[in-house]
Amino acid sequence: MKDKFVNYLQSIGMTKISIERVEIIQTFYKDICPDEITDIYVSEYLKEDGSREYENLWLFSKRYCMEAKLFLTKDDFDTTPIMKRIEYLKVEKQDYDFNKAIDKSRMYLNFQLDTRINGNLKASRENCDHLKSIIIKFVIPNLKE
Repeated sequence: MKDKFVNYLQSIGMTKISIERVEIIQTFYKDICPDEITDIYVSEYLKEDGSREYENLWLFSKRYCMEAKLFLTKDDFDTTPIMKRIEYLKVEKQDYDFNKAIDKSRMYLNFQLDTRINGNLKASRENCDHLKSIIIKFVIPNLKE
């Protein structure tokens, strides 16, 4: 797995066992995706006790997005082309200025493809900065004109 992926996962508090699970999933997608996987994202939120709940793992290439739903406990994988297929984009944020996340920062992304497939990505704390990067690199450039 790329060092930048490991660094990202560690930055959002994932354990060694969880990172190993991500590596297994990333290897699976690497075998089926014709493009290089250039970015990953973990959709997560904070529970009432302040701990993180990791939901879905997203992987991105130039032409595809891939999602492993409830990736820590299930094997539920999908892939879809995204190149110029996004028709709708919605971003909600709280205590986030799009520059530097703070402990209270939260962000939510919803996008819809022309196939009516939806993507929902959640972020808390420093993960908001990473979600912003995903929006800039993969969502905005793939808005259908």
